[in-house]
Amino acid sequence: MSTIAPAVPSPSTPKKRIIFLDVLRAYAIMMMLQGHFVDTMLGTQYKNPDNPIYATWFFFRGMTAPIFFFVSGAIFVFLMLKDSRPWQQNVRVQKGLRRVGLLLFLGYALKWNIASVLILNFFPSMFVVDVFHIIGLAILMVILVFILHKTTGWSLPLMYLVLALSVFTIAPDVKEADWSFLPGFLQNYLTYDNGSTFIIFPWIGFSLFGAVLGWHMHHRPDFYHSVWAPIVLLVAGLWLHFCTSLALSNLYNLTHIEQLKQLMWNNTPFWRLGHVLVVFAIFIWLTRVFNKIPALIMKVGSETLVIYSVHYVLLYGTWFGVGIANLGRDTWSPWMTALGAICFVASFVYLIYRIEDIRRLLYEVIPFHTKAIIRLLRRKFRRFCQDNRHLLETVIASKLL
Repeated sequence: MSTIAPAVPSPSTPKKRIIFLDVLRAYAIMMMLQGHFVDTMLGTQYKNPDNPIYATWFFFRGMTAPIFFFVSGAIFVFLMLKDSRPWQQNVRVQKGLRRVGLLLFLGYALKWNIASVLILNFFPSMFVVDVFHIIGLAILMVILVFILHKTTGWSLPLMYLVLALSVFTIAPDVKEADWSFLPGFLQNYLTYDNGSTFIIFPWIGFSLFGAVLGWHMHHRPDFYHSVWAPIVLLVAGLWLHFCTSLALSNLYNLTHIEQLKQLMWNNTPFWRLGHVLVVFAIFIWLTRVFNKIPALIMKVGSETLVIYSVHYVLLYGTWFGVGIANLGRDTWSPWMTALGAICFVASFVYLIYRIEDIRRLLYEVIPFHTKAIIRLLRRKFRRFCQDNRHLLETVIASKLL
């Protein structure tokens, strides 16, 4: 029987808990699931940007990654600042550093084929960079800036903001630079040329902007339970969507800084940041309108690491060479793809519904019975040796002679 609790009333939740972040993470992970499934299975002939249905789907799919990176930075800083002790004793810093190592490891391990690894046959595709690598590095950057803040007393939100703007600003130059002098696995963090899905610039910038919001949520939690939060975020998001090109153009005319001109023609990161803020505003409003948030939604939002890891192996078949993609990648019809995506998402919702039962099975039941079987076999073996001691001694002696 599942251990999921009944629905949780959002207004009665303590102010220290920002409900909309958990709901937003659940939305983002489900969008990721259907996005990866549709992109993998939908026939190539249907991926037409001139088709309004596909174009709309593609637009909303493009918001998933920025939301993930932004929320990761916001949640981590919000939780890290709860601990007022020196950074060496901050539990969230210690957990964060361990999480960085785990994310970097999983980022590579999810791409490795077990049969190939066992014979030490590594393909270049096993070392391309994905979302786990960048989120791991983003958390590391957030921690390092926090340590610098604790050491120097410099303004934490200002440092996060300056770094975020710097990352977005130099992203076009990094993209066009020649990184061929670096080893291949390091090139993958800076260029898309070798097949990386995400690279450091500009994606780490979303997490740094999220860190600024996380700092503000820690210091002004009441603001995010007020009517002003969705209004302010909505206005800021719409301004970034509609006005950044004009603002960058005016700044370029004023300063003649070449990077601003490049950003003016390639301001997708700021554009997507605006969409993230609009989505944030919508979810803050939704969690205020609906006074009960189902516990299952909250649970889905808290298990994104499990969901992403399982879906990657199941969909792409990386570990065993067999996955859903083998059932006709880029060949399915729109209706078949839509039905498959619904079933795919629903299966993961059910997985999380039963996740505590699965963990109990993996970490308690199976180890218990495994140890019991080992103890039984050990006793059987000892009894066999005792009952056949003379026979064994005779056999060993004959072999030695």
